[in-house]
Amino acid sequence: MLPGLPEFEMFFPKTVDETCSLLSKYGRDAQVVAGGTDLFVKMKLRRFVPPILINIKKISGLDYIHWDEDRGLRIGPLTTIQAIWESDVVAGRFPVLREAAGVLGTEQIRNLGTLAGNLANASPSAEFAPPLLVLGASVRCLGRNGERRVPLERFFIGPGKTALEPDELIMEVAVANPRPDARLVYLKHSLRKMDVAMASAALSLVLDGGVCRDVRIALGAVAPTPFRAVQAERALEGKRLAADASESALLDEAAQTAAAETLPIDDVRSYASYRKKVIVMMVRHGLEHIIAQARTESPQ
Repeated sequence: MLPGLPEFEMFFPKTVDETCSLLSKYGRDAQVVAGGTDLFVKMKLRRFVPPILINIKKISGLDYIHWDEDRGLRIGPLTTIQAIWESDVVAGRFPVLREAAGVLGTEQIRNLGTLAGNLANASPSAEFAPPLLVLGASVRCLGRNGERRVPLERFFIGPGKTALEPDELIMEVAVANPRPDARLVYLKHSLRKMDVAMASAALSLVLDGGVCRDVRIALGAVAPTPFRAVQAERALEGKRLAADASESALLDEAAQTAAAETLPIDDVRSYASYRKKVIVMMVRHGLEHIIAQARTESPQ
């Protein structure tokens, strides 16, 4: 049984400016909270006990999903996981994000948890990190020094650590429109669909005349941070697929290379050695899936 929450002081700012002022005043003693699905568990377990909580749920206008042809997809910091799952725009134009939303926790968790919280928590197994990495997403941050954009590849700096300054708040997650000929998939391995991932992978690839282009492979739960497996990407980039034994060998090479780039650990969910084996299987299966999809939809 979990112990009760430790003592803390909570503020309920009504504007972004007020939030930034509180963050500037209290610095690293303060923690922003919206859904709190991860934070309150950590606090109950005494793993992380911030004395000041800043609850931003009362700030209006931050729960949006906007899309247009020029700017792509923009998601506000209070947008819930369930809203992403239910979004017609996401389902139609960014289905890999819907795939990630559909396997994140229970419906109750999805109705509380936010995309910004999932990223700011900086868990190595963050559900949305791999698909957003292959989509080339960025995070718009706001603090006392103004706004800045941080590519997601530079946002995660360690377990539970991000590039956010103590006074900064995530204001938006931005995703450019993927190439229309790109094929993407998200894969997660866990005991149950709702459980935290033992390993996860997102893959994106364009099959151009039988040649692999714009290859992107992102992995989660197998290193201190979610990351792009750049060596595995290079193993495929520019290579011609011939639907024969040489193609099978090439996919094996890419999968093994991806696993070699991981730095998994043993924990309560899995052993490091098992995670490496899972990555080999997931990357191979993911590549087979999107290559078959590309060939079916656009015969080479």
